[in-house]
Amino acid sequence: MRSLTLLCLVAFPTIGTPAEPAVLTFAHPVPHQIVQRFGFAPERKQFGSAEVAIRGSMPAGLVTGTWEFRAVAAGEHAKTDTGWETIDVRTNGLRFEGIANVPAGWHRFELRCRMADRVLSLGTLEPVGVGELFLVGGQSYATNCNDERFRVTDAKLRVSAYDSVKKTWAVAHDPQPVFDGSDGGSIWPPLGDRLAKEFGVPIGFANAAVGGTSSEQWMPNGTLQPRMAATGVAIGAFRAVLWQQGESDVIIKTPTAKYVENIRTIRTTCANSWEYDAPWLLAKSTHHPTVYNDADGEGRIRAGIDALAKLPGFRAGPDTDTLKGENRGDAKSRRHFSAVGQKRAADLWFDTLKVICAEPGREPVSALRLWEPAWASPIVHRESSVLFRKTTDSPAIARLAFPVAKILSIENASRTQRYDIPKADGTTITFAKPEPVEPILEKDFYLVKDAPNSYRHRTGHPEQYMLYRPGRWFHDRDVEVTYVRSDVGTPLPALGTLPKTRALLKAHKPIILGISGDSISTGSDASGIAKIAPFQPGYPDLVAEQLRASFQSSVSLKNRSVGGWSVANGVQDLDKLLAEKPNLIIVAYGMNDVGRRDPKWYGDQTRTIIERIRAANPEAEVILVSSMLGNSEWVHTPPEMFAKYRDELKALTGKGVALADATAVWERMMTNKHHHDLTGNGLNHPNDFGHRLYAEVVLSVLKPEAE
Repeated sequence: MRSLTLLCLVAFPTIGTPAEPAVLTFAHPVPHQIVQRFGFAPERKQFGSAEVAIRGSMPAGLVTGTWEFRAVAAGEHAKTDTGWETIDVRTNGLRFEGIANVPAGWHRFELRCRMADRVLSLGTLEPVGVGELFLVGGQSYATNCNDERFRVTDAKLRVSAYDSVKKTWAVAHDPQPVFDGSDGGSIWPPLGDRLAKEFGVPIGFANAAVGGTSSEQWMPNGTLQPRMAATGVAIGAFRAVLWQQGESDVIIKTPTAKYVENIRTIRTTCANSWEYDAPWLLAKSTHHPTVYNDADGEGRIRAGIDALAKLPGFRAGPDTDTLKGENRGDAKSRRHFSAVGQKRAADLWFDTLKVICAEPGREPVSALRLWEPAWASPIVHRESSVLFRKTTDSPAIARLAFPVAKILSIENASRTQRYDIPKADGTTITFAKPEPVEPILEKDFYLVKDAPNSYRHRTGHPEQYMLYRPGRWFHDRDVEVTYVRSDVGTPLPALGTLPKTRALLKAHKPIILGISGDSISTGSDASGIAKIAPFQPGYPDLVAEQLRASFQSSVSLKNRSVGGWSVANGVQDLDKLLAEKPNLIIVAYGMNDVGRRDPKWYGDQTRTIIERIRAANPEAEVILVSSMLGNSEWVHTPPEMFAKYRDELKALTGKGVALADATAVWERMMTNKHHHDLTGNGLNHPNDFGHRLYAEVVLSVLKPEAE
C-alpha cells in the first residue's frame, strides 16, 4: 500500500490491558459506503484514489501516543504488522476526524494509537469502498416498479446502495432504498455487478427517483429536487447522475422546449448544491405500453432529450425505449420492465457507463482549497517543485516558497503516489537516492541552438536555446508538497471593487463569466489539457467551478482566449465576447506583450477594452489579471517589464474594475523558488499549481470579506 497521511483531531482513550486495546468507534465512513475515486488512468495502470473523511469517537481518558492508519483488502485481516503509516493528529475532546488518501478498492480500515510496541487503542471498519458512485433520479422505471427483485451476485458484494432516509449504506439487493416506497425490482443490482466486474472496483448507487413524476414536479419549488440535492450533498462527490424519466411528461403533453427548460433548471439547481458539476446522463425513457400509446408525445420528449444531450453538463444515456415486447410487464402487472427487460436495461446502461467510467476522473474543486491562497495561508497546499540537481553527484533538492515548520505530505504531481517525508531545512528539501521523481540537471536548462525540445533564445547567450517541454515533461518531474509554514502569510492589497458581481453571487443569481486572454487563459499545460492525472483544468474553469460551489450560482463560462494573443487581439475580438452578454469579464494579457517593452501602450489598449465594455453594458464589471512572470532568462520575457505592465493595470482599477495581481504572487513565490518549479512548459505557461495560483488570485478579489 502506498504511503498515506491523515490529518485528524483525535482524543486518546483510556489504556486497556495489553491484550485489549481501547475501542475506537467510526462515525464516518460506515460499512458498505462507497467513495468516488479520482485520477483513473488505466493506460498508466493508475486506478485512482479518494480522500476519505474519517470521523469517530473514543472512550474518555487521554493518553498521548503515536497514531497510525492502514487500509487492507476487506475480508483479509492482515497477519503482519506492516503497512501502517504514521498520521498527524490534534485533539478535540473525545472526537477524531481527518482525511486519508486511499487507493481504489474494497477495504478494511484500521486506525490505532500505540506507545512503543504497545497498542493503546484500535478501531476497525469494513467494508468501505473507493470506486464508482452514481446518483439516480427520475421516475418509476428507475425505482422498484419492475417485475423481479434482483440480488447482487458479485462474490465480494461490492455493490452498495445509500438510503437517503436512514442515512445508511447496505448491499444493493432489491428493493432499493427509495423515497416512493416501491418494493419490486430494479435495474441497478445487475448493472452494479457488471461494472464491478469490468473495473474491479466497488460500485455505489444513491437513488432519489420517485415514481409517477413529471419534470415539472422536479422543479425547485417542489419537494423532489431539494431531496435529490440533499442526497448528493450527503454522499459527496460522484461520477454522474443517471436520469431515467419522461413518461409522465408524455402523459401531460409537455412541449419539447418546456421539457428542456425544466431539466436544465433542475440540473442547475442541484449542481449549485453540490461541490462540483457532475454530468447528467439522460436515458430515453418515454415508452409505457400498459398506460398509453402516444408516439407523438414520446417523440416530443425524446427530441427534448436529444437537445439536452448537446448542451454542457448533459450526455446521452441509453435508449431504453427500444426495449419492447417481452421486455415489458403485461397489462395486468403494470410492473414496467419484465425480468428480462430489467437485465437488458442494465446492459444498455452498462454500455454507456463503461465509457464514462473509463474517462479521467478528477477531484471536486473543494479539494483544491482555492479560498486558502498559498501566499496568505498558514498551510500551503500542494506547492509544486521540480527536483533539481546541480551536478550528477549533487543531491536532488526541492525548493519551497516559504520557510517550513512541518511537512505534511509529499506526492507526485499526478497524485498517484505519496512519499516518505525527508528532512527540510528552511525552504529546501533534500532527497536521498532513489529520488521520487527524475531530477533535472542544471546544464539541461540550456541547450545548443536548434536542439530538440528547445526554444530560442537565452538572454545574453544567443548561442544557447532554452529548455522547452510543453505537455507532461515538467509535470512528471514535479513533486507537490503540503506544509505548515513557519512565517506569517499576508494577503495582497485590494485594488478595485466588484459590488455588482458580489451582489449577484450573494443572491445566488446566474452569472455569465467572459474571458479575454492568451494561452495561459486557455488552460495551456494544465494536466487536464495534457490529458494526464490529476486532469485539472486551467484557471478559468477552476474559478467558475469554485463560484458555483461556494455561492450556489449558475456560472456560464464564455472563454474567447487564444494562444499567442496580445492585448491588441483582445481589443479586436471584444465585440464577439460582448455578444455573449457577460456580467463579469476577466481580461488577462501581458505574457505576449512584455517583449514589446511598452507599458503605456499596454495600458492604453487595456483602457480601451474597459471603456468599450462599459459603453456596451454599464452593469458589467472587470477583473484585470496581471501576468505571471515568464522565464527570466528568455529574451521574450524581460523580467523588469512585468511589474511595469502590472502598474499600468493598477491605474485602471476602481469601482467595477479590480486587479488580480498574479505578478505579485509570482514575485513572492520566486523569492525562494526557481521558475521551473511553477512552469508547465519551461518558458511562459503555468503548471497545475500555477493555474491554481491564478485561480486563487482571481477568487481573492471576489471573497465577501475583501470588499
